[in-house]
Amino acid sequence: MSVESPRPFFCSDRVRWADVDLVGIMRYSAVTRFLDTAEQELLRAAGLPYTFIFEAPKVWMPRRHLSIDYLIPARLDDLLHMVIWVSRLGETSLTLTMHLRHDDGRMVATVSLVVVCVAVEGFAKRPLPRILRDAMAPFLCADDDARATPTP
Repeated sequence: MSVESPRPFFCSDRVRWADVDLVGIMRYSAVTRFLDTAEQELLRAAGLPYTFIFEAPKVWMPRRHLSIDYLIPARLDDLLHMVIWVSRLGETSLTLTMHLRHDDGRMVATVSLVVVCVAVEGFAKRPLPRILRDAMAPFLCADDDARATPTP
């Protein structure tokens, strides 16, 4: 069994009609759609598709904190690349960081999302399940290393 070095995950999507305002510039709220897509594809690549996560859950992973820096506009039909990685893997939470880049490499936005692990019953904090920790470990990167990774 080979051990892969930690790396960010990459996926792409286009700015869609529903993402833009009347002049064709991507709305600020569309960045969260790209984040949701990147998170879902990261989990799928880690072997934890949403269908697996939602089958008889014992824990939930609600969002605790979201931070977005908007850097330059994106326009209708632009191809954007999502670079996402785990920047912190704590005892009861994890932090996902995403860079949203134009096809030419320019940074559209940077995003940081903290999710916490809670029990379905009572919503009390719980340690991250081992299966999640193990699945996310290959994507745990230092921010500088992830930023330096070229978009494929």
